Amino acid sequence: MYMRPGYGMFQQQTAKMRITPQLRKAITILKLSTPELMEVIHQEVTENPVLEIAGNTWDADYHTPTFFQVARRTDDNYDPLLHVTSNEVSLERHLKEQLGFIKKIPPPIRQTVLFMVGNLDRNGYLRSPLPEISEVCKIELSQVERALKILQSCEPCGVGARDLRECLLLQVQSMADSFPLVSLLIQNHLNDIANFHIHKLTTMLKVSTQEIQSAIDVIKGLNPRPGAAFHIEAVHYIIPEVIIEKAGEQLIVRLLQTASPRLSLNGYYERMVITTSDNNELTRFLSGKLHAAKFFLKCLEQRRRTIVRVVQAIVEEQNDFFWHGAVYLKPMTLKQIADKLGVHESTVSRATTGKYAQTPWGIFELKYFFPSGLQMDLGDSASSEHVKSKIKAWISDENPKKPYSDQKLADLMRGEGISISRRTITKYREELGISSSVRRKRI
Repeated sequence: MYMRPGYGMFQQQTAKMRITPQLRKAITILKLSTPELMEVIHQEVTENPVLEIAGNTWDADYHTPTFFQVARRTDDNYDPLLHVTSNEVSLERHLKEQLGFIKKIPPPIRQTVLFMVGNLDRNGYLRSPLPEISEVCKIELSQVERALKILQSCEPCGVGARDLRECLLLQVQSMADSFPLVSLLIQNHLNDIANFHIHKLTTMLKVSTQEIQSAIDVIKGLNPRPGAAFHIEAVHYIIPEVIIEKAGEQLIVRLLQTASPRLSLNGYYERMVITTSDNNELTRFLSGKLHAAKFFLKCLEQRRRTIVRVVQAIVEEQNDFFWHGAVYLKPMTLKQIADKLGVHESTVSRATTGKYAQTPWGIFELKYFFPSGLQMDLGDSASSEHVKSKIKAWISDENPKKPYSDQKLADLMRGEGISISRRTITKYREELGISSSVRRKRI
């Protein structure tokens, strides 16, 4: 039978999953880190008059905080760290103070030194060419060079250098002991030092390996960034979401109450919505805000419950870690916790991203408890953290004259029943910030 193609209108029922705005908001709140959640909470409290932070109760008659409530709230929220006097001194101010004690500087040269101070980068280097400074300051090049010497005589030693070589040489020249070999290495052989060409240097300079090693030790003690100490980055504090602590023979998981403020509904506005029967604009506005506030509180409570459940499951699976340390951290996946709790894997991912736990061994991001695994001979598996701790322990106890190569470390791992390649050892060693065996070797 021949069927002719054509167009038509017909009805069909299909089942589809749609993410409502409420569900989207609940998912977003679960994903937020503690600092991000604090911002969202304060924004909601600001925009929604029905919401208030628990403890900020209002006088029922005058709707203003009483004297005792203000005093109590001030004491509870007082953070002494916020009232510490800042004592930061910039590099520019530090250098200008030193120049103030040098009286016999002609005004044009003093102005040139101040110009140089204002053009130092955050590491204390002068990147502007001297001829360019001469042209801008309308001063002879010889005077600019004199100004540079004055700047380089200031502390921290090495400031005003135009490159790494000059910075290190300035520091060596200021030392009480004379290090001619150190100066020679800095002047002509920095690349060989960086590539650890010890044998090449001993042959070229006709000195012993011990002398080269001692000179390199002196160079390693110099500061390649003398101005960096005056540029203090803002400190970002980690606020743990949960605390995992030992209580006898048990591990207790509890939420840190200060991680996010407790919210409540404003009783005055809540009663106004219930008792007012007029369908006016104010009532509709407060009713909508009350509904939004209740949903927001529900999302926060759901977030707390989910995080506690996930952390409790992590504690059960990684029990040995919490009692004995990182060596006993075993491989684990998000799917294992998701199957244990009967939730989707993405829920576990959101509940652990950007969240931190305070444990008997320090503060860790919850993602830390999901390390990858390596196969062991007996069928078990070892976590990457376990392998890293082994590498760190072996290297700390190695003979500095014969340090372990990555291949030797891989062989030691196989002796422990852990199958691992040399390349993986190299990767873990670099993640630990440990140099190669060639660089660790001491003569």
